[in-house]
Amino acid sequence: MEPTRNSHATLVDLLDRVLDKGLVIQADLIISVAGVPLIGVNLRAALAGMETMLRYGVMKDWDERTRAWESEHRKKKEISVVPGEETILEMLGSYYYSDGIYTAWRMGRIFLTGKRLILYHPNFEEVLFETPLEKIKGAALETDKSFTGKERENLCLLLKSGDVVRLYALDTLKLKEALEQRMSALGLGGQEVPSLAAHDERNAISSAKGSAER
Repeated sequence: MEPTRNSHATLVDLLDRVLDKGLVIQADLIISVAGVPLIGVNLRAALAGMETMLRYGVMKDWDERTRAWESEHRKKKEISVVPGEETILEMLGSYYYSDGIYTAWRMGRIFLTGKRLILYHPNFEEVLFETPLEKIKGAALETDKSFTGKERENLCLLLKSGDVVRLYALDTLKLKEALEQRMSALGLGGQEVPSLAAHDERNAISSAKGSAER
């Protein structure tokens, strides 16, 4: 087989060829010092897309083991509940996380149980936000703009600690109504939630005063 050269080939063409057809590298390397060979390296490597690898029977056992492990592992990715706790509502959602100058909406699944409100990331098996219902003073909807510039309604929670937490759900109104119904059934009050912007402004002023006093 004679090598050919295509002067009009682009990087995309090269990547497409490597992923589709594959690339085999074979090299013998000898490292010498003052004419004395010290280290010898015999290198053989195959580079291709996984579909090409599997088509030629390469890494087939590894792929089957990996798929089996991932399938079994995903079955276990369920949020743990306490005895006597049941899930009332579950939907996609996000939590506004703020730590110093770092702020971000962290995505996951919102679980409203008989005792807690939880935002859980199933892929990483991580609880992003959690609060017992008895620590919630009240809830309210607040209109905000998403990263696309479109307006949307967030659920603002006033906690007994004085913090205001902002959540967004696939159906925020449904989440708010289900939360208020459960809190009412538990005999928990529903206090009016202040504006998040006003709350942030008060916190900023308080922090500035604290820094000035120090």
